Amino acid sequence: MSKLLLVIFTWILSISFVAKTPCQQLEYDIIWLGKVGKLNISRTTDGKFMQIETNSEVKIPFYKLNWITNTSFVDGQLQSSNYRQLLNERKKEFMEITQISDSTWQVASDIGVKKAIEIHHPFYVSQLYFTEPKEIEYVFSERFAQYLELINHGNGHYKLLLPDDNHCEYFYENGFV
Repeated sequence: MSKLLLVIFTWILSISFVAKTPCQQLEYDIIWLGKVGKLNISRTTDGKFMQIETNSEVKIPFYKLNWITNTSFVDGQLQSSNYRQLLNERKKEFMEITQISDSTWQVASDIGVKKAIEIHHPFYVSQLYFTEPKEIEYVFSERFAQYLELINHGNGHYKLLLPDDNHCEYFYENGFV
């Protein structure tokens, strides 16, 4: 009887470890003519649910900028995303995306735009911090609510082209940032 209870307990314990992954935390320095801030990223999973939060803080003379994104997924599909940009603690820009049906999301932004969109490509910018985007040419941006081109430069080096003529670069080693 005690062996059976031990086997059942071990089985339940192993299932709970598979179903719940502890929060993964990443932290990066933001460098622009020296260190100007930090980027903190966390990913929490619980079964089919995943949440990714990013928080960038940059301090330069007279300005403090924050870029904050909170994105949730179920089975890899976007459920909601809330992006905010703060300038000196005041909201400057925001983008909210909420799933309203299996294939439609509602977008609301700081410029008063409310529209329905379809998302056909299941890879998102927030996932770039955790998964190398092999064989992917476009990712969906939670900040811009549109697809962005991703250029593979080889050897784990990718360039994400932003709509404001800027870009972000991502470097992976063995599939990890």
